Amino acid sequence: MSARSWSRMLPRKSFFDTLYNSNSINSTRDGFLTSRSAELVNPRHHMVLSDTVWQDFDAETLAGMTDSKILSSFTSGFFGGFVFGMEDFSQDTQAPELWRRSEVPVNELCDVGTRLFGVFQLLDKHVPESPGSPLSYVDYGFGSDKYSFAGCHRFSITRNPTSSDKISEVEQPEARIRISLEGFTCNPQTNKSPVPEVGKWFHALYARALFANGIQAVLESSR
Repeated sequence: MSARSWSRMLPRKSFFDTLYNSNSINSTRDGFLTSRSAELVNPRHHMVLSDTVWQDFDAETLAGMTDSKILSSFTSGFFGGFVFGMEDFSQDTQAPELWRRSEVPVNELCDVGTRLFGVFQLLDKHVPESPGSPLSYVDYGFGSDKYSFAGCHRFSITRNPTSSDKISEVEQPEARIRISLEGFTCNPQTNKSPVPEVGKWFHALYARALFANGIQAVLESSR
């Protein structure tokens, strides 16, 4: 790996700020668990372990960045940061997939069906053309219904547009952008918890660190 790639992976101040300022909860939006991606990953509707990590930013911080740009930058940081970098996959240059962290684009999302590192597959994406749309997301699935562990990550953006009503004397709330990492895991073979209790604790810390890697990449791209 080149020195430049290693430099991009190193944690910076924004990484640690996000570890401190991000929020988390052991649930996801209902729509995620009933989505097309969830049906593909968990076709038998077995029990799931789910969680969400998120952080809010004022719109000015990410001014000029489209939802696609934010999501692709987050993807690059999530899979290309030092946390995920500790998971080193063997490389097969002949495979029609993305095997190197440097191949993950930062300016646009990959096509649905694209595989990353032979483990993750882009299952679905929703990025409305209208800049005022409240929700954009991209889903990455992993695992298989042939094994006892599978799951899905959803990177999403929720925008709260400013009010255009200039008649009201009530001060309108500042425009905010929420970036979220939602995820669930399941046992596709048996309707039971996919991980032991100790695994839940580790996963919560791991998800928060991966989220911080994604946010670091977004903030660096916004400069």
